[in-house]
Amino acid sequence: MSTVVRVTAVIISFNVREALRRCLHSLSEVDEVVVVDNASDDASADLVTSEFPHVHLVRLAQNRGFGPAVNLAAMHAHGDALLLVNPDAVLPAGAVAHMRQRLAEWPQATAIGFRHVDQQGHFQLSVGPPASLCLALVRRFVQRRLDRGSQWLAALIDRLLARPRRVPWVAASLLLVRRHAFAAVSGFDERFFLYFEDVDLCLRLRAAGGEVVYDPSITVTHERGASVKVEPELAGRAYRESQLYFWRKHRGAAAAWLVEQYLRLRGLGPAHS
Repeated sequence: MSTVVRVTAVIISFNVREALRRCLHSLSEVDEVVVVDNASDDASADLVTSEFPHVHLVRLAQNRGFGPAVNLAAMHAHGDALLLVNPDAVLPAGAVAHMRQRLAEWPQATAIGFRHVDQQGHFQLSVGPPASLCLALVRRFVQRRLDRGSQWLAALIDRLLARPRRVPWVAASLLLVRRHAFAAVSGFDERFFLYFEDVDLCLRLRAAGGEVVYDPSITVTHERGASVKVEPELAGRAYRESQLYFWRKHRGAAAAWLVEQYLRLRGLGPAHS
Protein backbone atom coordinates (compact mmCIF):
# COMPACT_ATOMS: atom_id res chain seq x y z
CA MET A 1 0.00 0.00 0.00
CA SER A 2 1.54 3.28 -1.10
CA THR A 3 1.72 6.27 1.19
CA VAL A 4 -0.01 9.43 0.02
CA VAL A 5 2.49 12.23 -0.53
CA ARG A 6 1.70 15.24 1.63
CA VAL A 7 2.10 18.54 -0.18
CA THR A 8 2.82 21.85 1.53
CA ALA A 9 2.19 24.95 -0.57
CA VAL A 10 4.61 27.81 0.07
CA ILE A 11 3.76 31.37 -0.92
CA ILE A 12 6.00 34.41 -0.49
CA SER A 13 3.85 37.53 -0.48
CA PHE A 14 4.76 41.18 -0.93
CA ASN A 15 1.99 43.74 -1.46
CA VAL A 16 -0.20 41.53 -3.68
CA ARG A 17 -3.35 41.33 -1.56
CA GLU A 18 -5.92 40.62 -4.27
CA ALA A 19 -3.69 38.24 -6.22
CA LEU A 20 -2.90 36.43 -2.97
CA ARG A 21 -6.60 35.94 -2.27
CA ARG A 22 -7.14 34.33 -5.69
CA CYS A 23 -4.08 32.15 -5.26
CA LEU A 24 -5.12 30.87 -1.83
CA HIS A 25 -8.60 30.01 -3.07
CA SER A 26 -6.99 27.75 -5.70
CA LEU A 27 -4.99 25.77 -3.12
CA SER A 28 -7.80 23.87 -1.41
CA GLU A 29 -6.35 20.51 -2.48
CA VAL A 30 -2.98 20.81 -0.72
CA ASP A 31 -2.40 19.40 2.75
CA GLU A 32 -0.89 22.55 4.22
CA VAL A 33 -0.25 26.16 3.23
CA VAL A 34 2.55 28.35 4.58
CA VAL A 35 2.56 32.04 3.68
CA VAL A 36 5.55 34.23 4.47
CA ASP A 37 4.67 37.91 4.24
CA ASN A 38 7.73 39.99 3.33
CA ALA A 39 6.71 43.12 5.27
CA SER A 40 3.76 44.06 3.05
CA ASP A 41 2.00 47.34 3.81
CA ASP A 42 -1.25 46.54 1.95
CA ALA A 43 -2.80 44.39 4.71
CA SER A 44 -1.99 41.16 2.87
CA ALA A 45 -1.11 39.45 6.13
CA ASP A 46 -4.37 40.57 7.72
CA LEU A 47 -6.23 39.09 4.75
CA VAL A 48 -4.63 35.71 5.40
CA THR A 49 -5.51 35.83 9.09
CA SER A 50 -9.13 36.85 8.56
CA GLU A 51 -10.10 34.89 5.44
CA PHE A 52 -7.78 31.86 5.54
CA PRO A 53 -7.36 30.94 9.23
CA HIS A 54 -6.09 27.45 8.31
CA VAL A 55 -3.00 28.96 6.65
CA HIS A 56 0.22 29.09 8.63
CA LEU A 57 1.29 32.74 8.38
CA VAL A 58 4.79 34.05 9.08
CA ARG A 59 5.03 37.84 9.25
CA LEU A 60 8.42 39.42 8.63
CA ALA A 61 9.37 42.89 9.81
CA GLN A 62 11.43 43.53 6.67
CA ASN A 63 11.59 42.19 3.13
CA ARG A 64 14.16 39.40 3.23
CA GLY A 65 13.83 38.43 -0.41
CA PHE A 66 12.35 35.37 -2.07
CA GLY A 67 14.89 32.63 -1.38
CA PRO A 68 15.44 33.42 2.30
CA ALA A 69 11.68 33.58 2.83
CA VAL A 70 11.18 30.19 1.17
CA ASN A 71 13.88 28.68 3.37
CA LEU A 72 12.07 30.05 6.40
CA ALA A 73 8.75 28.64 5.18
CA ALA A 74 10.36 25.22 4.65
CA MET A 75 11.26 25.17 8.34
CA HIS A 76 7.54 25.41 9.16
CA ALA A 77 6.43 22.84 6.56
CA HIS A 78 5.40 19.27 7.35
CA GLY A 79 4.77 17.96 3.83
CA ASP A 80 6.85 15.45 1.91
CA ALA A 81 6.97 17.91 -0.98
CA LEU A 82 7.05 21.69 -1.14
CA LEU A 83 4.93 23.37 -3.79
CA LEU A 84 6.33 26.85 -4.36
CA VAL A 85 3.56 29.03 -5.73
CA ASN A 86 3.85 32.67 -6.73
CA PRO A 87 0.99 34.69 -5.25
CA ASP A 88 0.04 35.81 -8.76
CA ALA A 89 -0.53 32.20 -9.86
CA VAL A 90 -3.77 30.19 -9.84
CA LEU A 91 -3.85 26.39 -9.93
CA PRO A 92 -6.51 24.44 -11.84
CA ALA A 93 -8.74 21.90 -10.14
CA GLY A 94 -7.15 18.47 -9.84
CA ALA A 95 -3.61 19.78 -10.11
CA VAL A 96 -2.40 18.58 -6.72
CA ALA A 97 -3.64 15.01 -7.22
CA HIS A 98 -1.76 14.96 -10.51
CA MET A 99 1.37 16.26 -8.80
CA ARG A 100 1.20 13.48 -6.21
CA GLN A 101 0.90 10.96 -9.04
CA ARG A 102 3.93 12.41 -10.82
CA LEU A 103 6.05 12.22 -7.67
CA ALA A 104 5.14 8.53 -7.37
CA GLU A 105 5.78 7.84 -11.07
CA TRP A 106 9.07 9.73 -11.24
CA PRO A 107 11.10 8.78 -8.14
CA GLN A 108 14.26 10.33 -9.60
CA ALA A 109 12.59 13.70 -10.13
CA THR A 110 13.53 15.97 -7.25
CA ALA A 111 11.94 19.06 -8.83
CA ILE A 112 9.06 19.40 -11.29
CA GLY A 113 7.91 22.53 -13.09
CA PHE A 114 4.71 23.05 -15.02
CA ARG A 115 3.22 24.82 -18.03
CA HIS A 116 2.41 28.52 -17.56
CA VAL A 117 -0.04 30.78 -19.36
CA ASP A 118 -1.01 34.37 -18.70
CA GLN A 119 -4.53 35.57 -17.90
CA GLN A 120 -5.36 35.65 -21.62
CA GLY A 121 -4.19 32.06 -22.07
CA HIS A 122 -0.93 32.97 -23.82
CA PHE A 123 1.99 30.59 -23.27
CA GLN A 124 4.77 31.67 -20.90
CA LEU A 125 8.29 30.27 -20.97
CA SER A 126 9.08 28.65 -17.61
CA VAL A 127 12.09 26.45 -18.42
CA GLY A 128 15.66 27.28 -19.32
CA PRO A 129 18.91 26.02 -20.84
CA PRO A 130 22.19 25.01 -19.18
CA ALA A 131 24.33 27.71 -17.55
CA SER A 132 25.94 29.07 -20.70
CA LEU A 133 26.30 32.76 -21.55
CA CYS A 134 25.52 32.09 -25.21
CA LEU A 135 22.40 30.09 -24.39
CA ALA A 136 21.35 32.70 -21.85
CA LEU A 137 21.48 35.34 -24.59
CA VAL A 138 19.39 33.13 -26.86
CA ARG A 139 16.82 32.62 -24.12
CA ARG A 140 16.74 36.34 -23.42
CA PHE A 141 16.07 37.01 -27.11
CA VAL A 142 13.27 34.44 -27.11
CA GLN A 143 11.78 35.86 -23.92
CA ARG A 144 11.78 39.39 -25.34
CA ARG A 145 9.99 38.17 -28.46
CA LEU A 146 7.41 36.43 -26.29
CA ASP A 147 6.99 39.57 -24.17
CA ARG A 148 6.26 41.50 -27.37
CA GLY A 149 3.46 39.09 -28.23
CA SER A 150 5.03 36.72 -30.76
CA GLN A 151 2.29 34.11 -30.84
CA TRP A 152 3.89 31.97 -33.55
CA LEU A 153 7.04 31.63 -31.44
CA ALA A 154 4.99 30.87 -28.32
CA ALA A 155 3.07 28.18 -30.20
CA LEU A 156 6.29 26.69 -31.56
CA ILE A 157 7.95 26.45 -28.14
CA ASP A 158 4.76 25.11 -26.59
CA ARG A 159 4.69 22.32 -29.20
CA LEU A 160 8.36 21.53 -28.62
CA LEU A 161 7.62 21.21 -24.90
CA ALA A 162 4.40 19.24 -25.35
CA ARG A 163 5.66 16.15 -23.50
CA PRO A 164 7.30 15.74 -20.08
CA ARG A 165 11.07 15.96 -20.27
CA ARG A 166 14.19 16.45 -18.20
CA VAL A 167 15.41 20.04 -18.37
CA PRO A 168 18.28 22.04 -16.83
CA TRP A 169 15.94 24.23 -14.78
CA VAL A 170 12.35 25.29 -14.22
CA ALA A 171 10.92 28.50 -12.80
CA ALA A 172 9.99 28.79 -9.13
CA SER A 173 6.70 30.51 -9.96
CA LEU A 174 5.23 26.99 -9.69
CA LEU A 175 7.81 24.49 -8.54
CA LEU A 176 7.24 21.13 -6.85
CA VAL A 177 10.32 19.94 -4.97
CA ARG A 178 10.82 17.01 -2.63
CA ARG A 179 11.44 18.41 0.82
CA HIS A 180 14.29 16.02 1.63
CA ALA A 181 16.08 16.98 -1.59
CA PHE A 182 15.55 20.68 -0.89
CA ALA A 183 17.01 20.23 2.60
CA ALA A 184 19.91 18.12 1.31
CA VAL A 185 21.19 21.05 -0.78
CA SER A 186 20.45 23.54 2.04
CA GLY A 187 17.53 25.10 0.18
CA PHE A 188 17.92 28.34 -1.73
CA ASP A 189 21.22 30.19 -1.69
CA GLU A 190 20.26 33.23 0.40
CA ARG A 191 22.76 35.46 -1.36
CA PHE A 192 20.15 35.71 -4.11
CA PHE A 193 17.64 38.31 -2.92
CA LEU A 194 15.42 37.88 -5.98
CA TYR A 195 15.89 36.19 -9.38
CA PHE A 196 18.22 33.37 -10.47
CA GLU A 197 17.72 31.50 -7.20
CA ASP A 198 15.52 28.93 -8.95
CA VAL A 199 18.11 28.33 -11.68
CA ASP A 200 20.81 27.91 -9.05
CA LEU A 201 18.65 25.53 -7.01
CA CYS A 202 17.90 23.31 -10.00
CA LEU A 203 21.56 23.15 -10.95
CA ARG A 204 22.46 22.06 -7.43
CA LEU A 205 19.65 19.49 -7.28
CA ARG A 206 20.94 17.98 -10.51
CA ALA A 207 24.53 18.03 -9.27
CA ALA A 208 23.32 16.09 -6.21
CA GLY A 209 21.99 13.34 -8.48
CA GLY A 210 18.37 14.37 -8.90
CA GLU A 211 16.41 15.15 -12.04
CA VAL A 212 14.55 18.34 -12.91
CA VAL A 213 11.47 17.68 -15.02
CA TYR A 214 9.10 19.91 -16.98
CA ASP A 215 5.52 18.58 -17.01
CA PRO A 216 3.16 20.37 -19.45
CA SER A 217 0.11 18.35 -18.39
CA ILE A 218 -0.71 20.90 -15.67
CA THR A 219 -1.28 24.51 -16.73
CA VAL A 220 -1.08 27.30 -14.18
CA THR A 221 -2.41 30.77 -14.84
CA HIS A 222 0.34 33.22 -13.94
CA GLU A 223 0.04 37.00 -13.98
CA ARG A 224 3.85 37.29 -13.88
CA GLY A 225 5.60 40.01 -11.95
CA ALA A 226 2.80 41.21 -9.67
CA SER A 227 5.16 41.82 -6.74
CA VAL A 228 7.83 43.26 -9.03
CA LYS A 229 5.45 45.95 -10.27
CA VAL A 230 5.17 47.30 -6.73
CA GLU A 231 8.86 48.32 -6.58
CA PRO A 232 10.33 48.06 -10.10
CA GLU A 233 13.60 49.84 -9.22
CA LEU A 234 14.29 47.42 -6.37
CA ALA A 235 13.46 44.50 -8.65
CA GLY A 236 15.74 45.78 -11.41
CA ARG A 237 18.65 46.25 -9.04
CA ALA A 238 18.07 42.82 -7.50
CA TYR A 239 18.01 41.24 -10.96
CA ARG A 240 21.39 42.68 -11.93
CA GLU A 241 22.99 41.78 -8.61
CA SER A 242 21.67 38.21 -8.80
CA GLN A 243 22.71 37.95 -12.43
CA LEU A 244 26.32 38.84 -11.61
CA TYR A 245 26.44 36.60 -8.57
CA PHE A 246 24.98 33.65 -10.49
CA TRP A 247 27.55 33.80 -13.28
CA ARG A 248 30.42 34.37 -10.87
CA LYS A 249 29.29 31.37 -8.82
CA HIS A 250 28.73 28.96 -11.72
CA ARG A 251 31.11 30.15 -14.43
CA GLY A 252 33.76 32.19 -12.65
CA ALA A 253 35.05 35.76 -12.57
CA ALA A 254 35.57 36.01 -16.34
CA ALA A 255 31.91 35.24 -17.04
CA ALA A 256 30.80 37.74 -14.40
CA TRP A 257 33.04 40.38 -15.98
CA LEU A 258 31.49 39.75 -19.40
CA VAL A 259 28.01 40.09 -17.91
CA GLU A 260 28.99 43.36 -16.24
CA GLN A 261 30.29 44.75 -19.54
CA TYR A 262 27.03 43.70 -21.18
CA LEU A 263 25.08 45.58 -18.50
CA ARG A 264 27.24 48.67 -19.06
CA LEU A 265 26.58 48.52 -22.80
CA ARG A 266 22.86 48.43 -22.07
CA GLY A 267 23.26 51.57 -19.97
CA LEU A 268 22.48 49.84 -16.70
CA GLY A 269 25.82 50.61 -15.12
CA PRO A 270 27.79 48.40 -12.77
CA ALA A 271 25.95 46.25 -10.28
CA HIS A 272 27.37 45.18 -6.97
CA SER A 273 26.83 41.79 -5.38
